[in-house]
Amino acid sequence: MQDYNAESVATFDKNAARYAERYFALSDYDHFFAWIAEATPLGSVRFLDLACGPGTVSAFIRRKRPEAEVWCVDRSPQMLAEATRLVASVQVQQADCRDLSTVPGLFDAAAFFFGLSYFDDTDARLVLSELHRLLRPGAALLLATVAGEPALTGAQCNAAGDRVFSFYRRSQEIEQMMQHAGFVIEQTHQIPSPANASVKTEDVLVRARASPK
Repeated sequence: MQDYNAESVATFDKNAARYAERYFALSDYDHFFAWIAEATPLGSVRFLDLACGPGTVSAFIRRKRPEAEVWCVDRSPQMLAEATRLVASVQVQQADCRDLSTVPGLFDAAAFFFGLSYFDDTDARLVLSELHRLLRPGAALLLATVAGEPALTGAQCNAAGDRVFSFYRRSQEIEQMMQHAGFVIEQTHQIPSPANASVKTEDVLVRARASPK
């Protein structure tokens, strides 16, 4: 069976430069980025930006925690190229979020910004489990995803016919998935999607901690 996520990644790969131009400097989420920066310990620590895209979260962490070792992980090589171009001194690793075995070591904090939206329920649970495995106990996680009625799930096409498969869940379902993977929810916020988003939806941002393995 065709890998739906691979098709989505190919679309992001093709449009990486345009995506970076549109979203890299977006400041809508700076309040939440500030929380994960503050929750990242001082000193020689490791920060994971999973499904990093052009490196928006990594850039914020680099400014606020310049001593941290920042890892950008994404399945799209062109998105990683954008992150390398836009963010100084980051480690990059190409990986499918469903299998993070090539990402070395453990991390002291992490962000997973909108990657969950591109996995069906079975794969989303696997991704969250893989993410939890990479975090030290008590490590902070900032997760963002698009919320909506499951009936909205399906392929979205741009003008060139490139497809991205998006999966919509309710906020409570997202929290339950995270808890099942081993995360302790601290706060959940619901905000409108950015003004320049292609589809008007609702964003769910979750502050959480990794429980002991």
